[in-house]
Amino acid sequence: MSRPSAYVTTIRTVFGLIFVAGSVVHLGNALGDPSVYGAFGRTAWPPLAGWWEPLVMANIGWLVVVMVGFELVVGVSAWLPRRWNRLSVLAMTVFFVFLVFLGYGFPVDAWYRDLLVNRFGSVVMIAVVLPWLLRPQPLSVPAAWRALVRSGGRRADDAGSREG
Repeated sequence: MSRPSAYVTTIRTVFGLIFVAGSVVHLGNALGDPSVYGAFGRTAWPPLAGWWEPLVMANIGWLVVVMVGFELVVGVSAWLPRRWNRLSVLAMTVFFVFLVFLGYGFPVDAWYRDLLVNRFGSVVMIAVVLPWLLRPQPLSVPAAWRALVRSGGRRADDAGSREG
């Protein structure tokens, strides 16, 4: 078995944790004050912004629960082997593309600030997960880390090798 990609293993580890943590944050918002999601309507792409209040905010109670489930499933599946982490990175990528159009809910006074504050981060996230998207790992995250530790300092196709 060749050595798994340290980069992809790290990205899977970190993004899995981030998405699980995101589900906890959304659960807190659902139980606390789901009206905080109203800010996203003010940073969304105009056609999406027009639907935000009547469609999203009118149904925010159950939509936040869906978001909690989505982020939890995506985060956990990032650590699983084969097709599960492939589905996870596909879902993450689609989510980040959606966030480019939605924004992060930080209204600003100029278009270039909006790009920087509400859009640029999602573009960066897409770029960060791209190697994983292009070459998903067949191993689970714990198995990939074990393989990396076992291989020690040897360098073998660190850009994304086939692991099995």
